[in-house]
Amino acid sequence: MENSKINKITLIISSLAIILSIIVLIIVLLGKKEVVLTQNESKNFTLSNDSTNNGNVAYVNLDTLLLEYKYSIKLNEDLLTEQAKAKANLESRMRAFEKKYNDFSEKMRLGSFLSQQSMENQQNELIQEQAKIQQLEQDLTEKLMMQQAELNQELLDSVSNFIKEFNNGKYVLILGSVTGGGILYAEPEMDITNEVVKQLNERYEKSKK
Repeated sequence: MENSKINKITLIISSLAIILSIIVLIIVLLGKKEVVLTQNESKNFTLSNDSTNNGNVAYVNLDTLLLEYKYSIKLNEDLLTEQAKAKANLESRMRAFEKKYNDFSEKMRLGSFLSQQSMENQQNELIQEQAKIQQLEQDLTEKLMMQQAELNQELLDSVSNFIKEFNNGKYVLILGSVTGGGILYAEPEMDITNEVVKQLNERYEKSKK
């Protein structure tokens, strides 16, 4: 059960991480539209628009962020609970239908219907019940997709709004790193994941009070 939950959360994180990477990049670039970067021999970045401040580049591991950000954990656990309840309800309806179908088939085999009309009535009931279950499954799929989209948007808003406050001119560029993504190597000091997660969680805890 725990492995199943972890796998579901990992799938959610994979889609979110790519979107977050783009959002973070756009946010920082919009805040620095007039900045042009050049790289010198010491691998430091400086501003070419007559600014006297050195511009730094950093990155956030989005896989780690979404696994350790308490608000992300809460939203995903709530969604998994909803999914489990909906799945249990659907499976219960399917088991009940299967029993009715087996009972009908057994009566057909034994020829124990009192009349042709009785057999047709029960057959029609089974057809209607099957259609209801199929509709329930379709509605459930659509509902869960909508809930997932809302969760994604809520997390994107939370993280992107925080990044604006967190950066405050400190970095010229903040990249989002995902497993198997575009960043193949970076100096360890460029990884600000722990700092971002720590402050995100602190902000979340304060919001609960």
